[in-house]
Amino acid sequence: MELIKLFILFIIILSINFIFKSKNFLLSYTGLKHQIYIQQNKVPLSGGFVLLIYFLLNHYDQNIILTFYISLFFLIGLVGDLNLFKTATLRLMIQIILIIFFVISLNVSIMDLRFGFLNEILDNFYLNIFFVSFCFLVLINGSNFIDGCNGLAIGYYLIIYFFLFYLIKNQIIVSEINLFLSLIFCLLILLIFNLLNKLFLGDNGIYILSVITGYILIEIANLNNYISPYYIMNLLWYPAFEILFSMFRKIRSNFSPMEPDTNHLHQLLFFLYNFKFKFSQKINNSLVGITINLYNLVLIFIFSIYPENSKFQLILVIINIINYLITYKLLFDFKKKFKHRN
Repeated sequence: MELIKLFILFIIILSINFIFKSKNFLLSYTGLKHQIYIQQNKVPLSGGFVLLIYFLLNHYDQNIILTFYISLFFLIGLVGDLNLFKTATLRLMIQIILIIFFVISLNVSIMDLRFGFLNEILDNFYLNIFFVSFCFLVLINGSNFIDGCNGLAIGYYLIIYFFLFYLIKNQIIVSEINLFLSLIFCLLILLIFNLLNKLFLGDNGIYILSVITGYILIEIANLNNYISPYYIMNLLWYPAFEILFSMFRKIRSNFSPMEPDTNHLHQLLFFLYNFKFKFSQKINNSLVGITINLYNLVLIFIFSIYPENSKFQLILVIINIINYLITYKLLFDFKKKFKHRN
């Protein structure tokens, strides 16, 4: 049965890519921000189309309201990929409004943060909506930030689902195992096409993937009190910290946080690889995604050793953030020194 699903997924991807290329529709020149270093204008931003079709075909019995909102997030991402938003501020405002309606309509809430005073804050209906909406906003845009190298975003979410599948299979957490197995198969195929530079996620794909994942993880946290909420948080540490750190450094440098730049961690690592290695830019692009995800694979494995221990999770994330900052400074100083020298 799974082989049939994989075959159907291959046919869906090949068909969508063929249609997009033949119609010259939604190719990478409409979304160069996703692959800024690859001057290739024949790669379809078709990831969201594949994810949406696959989700509808395999999980049509899911909550109809959830399916409705996933479709809306896909459309907002598609509008972004087509460059139809006049400003980044307009896109952000539409995101915020849609997220708030999504959170309220599906009654998405975070109930327990393991600290009494924080739980008292979350007991307030409006503050809970604000906090959950903020988390989704950070996740969506942080995931969009890391979608700049082949395999990086898809690979990262694939790692998350792999470890969740492992925990479910070993009855450490309770959830619907078929959903995770299905998402793993889908992301694995998308990863192959992405690494081969045959498909990009685009905003349409990132929005769907991050919203579905955020919703699933909050459901897991609420249904499995045994699991620390900080384990759930740590699963998403990279896209969340990437955007928060990016905003901080831009504001500190008197640069608008709404404007894109080329100083994200994966972009600095790409600069280093281009200097050190004699591979093509396409290969270095994929190597960056693989390198960062190998690190995240080890990290999430460590997180998953004691998913119930909040102190363990908090200590690890602090160590990890320190490691990120040190690595970032070394890469940034290398780029800065190189540019001064040339």
